[in-house]
Amino acid sequence: MSEQTPSRQPNPYRPGFNQAPLVFAGRDDILDAAGEALEVAAFDGRTPRPIVLVGPRGVGKTVTLGEIAQAAATRFSWPTVHVEAKGAQMLPELIAKLQVAEKLFHGEAPKGRTKTHSKITSTKVEAQVIGIGGGVEIEWEAEHVDSTLGQQFRTTMAAAVKRDSGLLLTLDELQNSSAAEILELGGVLQENVPEGWPLVMVIATLPSLRGNRGRTLPTYLERAEWHALETLPTVDAREALSGPAAQSGRPMSEACVDALLELSGGYPYAIQVAGHFAWRASHGSPTITIAHAKKATPRIVADLAQLFQSRWDDASPKEREYLAALADVEDSITLPTGGDVARKLHKRASAVSYLRDRLIKKGTIYRDAAGGLRFITPGMGDWIRRATDPR
Repeated sequence: MSEQTPSRQPNPYRPGFNQAPLVFAGRDDILDAAGEALEVAAFDGRTPRPIVLVGPRGVGKTVTLGEIAQAAATRFSWPTVHVEAKGAQMLPELIAKLQVAEKLFHGEAPKGRTKTHSKITSTKVEAQVIGIGGGVEIEWEAEHVDSTLGQQFRTTMAAAVKRDSGLLLTLDELQNSSAAEILELGGVLQENVPEGWPLVMVIATLPSLRGNRGRTLPTYLERAEWHALETLPTVDAREALSGPAAQSGRPMSEACVDALLELSGGYPYAIQVAGHFAWRASHGSPTITIAHAKKATPRIVADLAQLFQSRWDDASPKEREYLAALADVEDSITLPTGGDVARKLHKRASAVSYLRDRLIKKGTIYRDAAGGLRFITPGMGDWIRRATDPR
């Protein structure tokens, strides 16, 4: 009888962008804030302040929107209208999806492809989510929209109130929308706050939303509840890295976790990459060891190099000079500061601070709790030193 090859277990790590991790760690404060907003809207007859999630790419903003949508569906049976801003089409898409939500509140089955069934009972919307993974998927197509944003909000929310229900609105990538659209949205919502709509709005955006000099945010958004999503603290990073392996029956050794965290830091995307390749390297083993981490390291580094390249390509020539200087400084100084980078460039700190600020807003570097400048993903400094070495 021939020996059988052990079957492969599904990999519990999800390194793709907008892939919900098996262990969602380090965002409890945001989920608590969203839960409070949902309760205010559902129980107190008030429209709470919007919640704005701001941070660089890869820190889990979109995934966090999905977690909040799941909470709205599970706790209150509220549907979610989800829109990803893409140029000047945000408001027409939002109006169209609000129309679908209104029909849903009136008991009409939504048209288009759906992932799960939805229904209206006498008092509650028994639905998961509209337009976001895990529930009702609304396929929006460009069509004639005969309502203004204000009119459609009013009729949709009137239908929600009649059903003793409410609505979660999630807007992703808001930095891509036009200034005119943002001002119109803010104006409509601010005008109708006194109506006490059971409406919660959660926005995800890059830091550039506030840094764009050509865009003025409406007062309604400036007074929102802003939450910065950054790299995960060490305790949460360890949980995000080791948790999926433990839950899947193949735990990581402490030495393995330490080695992989050195490669990935607290950057959520890099954590998933590291876990993914370590899991692959440990096929057939009951645990994931330091040996598996070492075996997986070249593949982890190669995957993250693609991320480094895209960040480098996105930088202007002056920003690249700043990044190269930071890479050189970090190789010799434990806690590099903006002043250290400026001295490397033979400039006054004030003369290059705008470059530092732009790179922080882009999510390429960040300022740690001790005031030092860091690349958001460990290893980028090494990559830049190799990429810019003239030899």
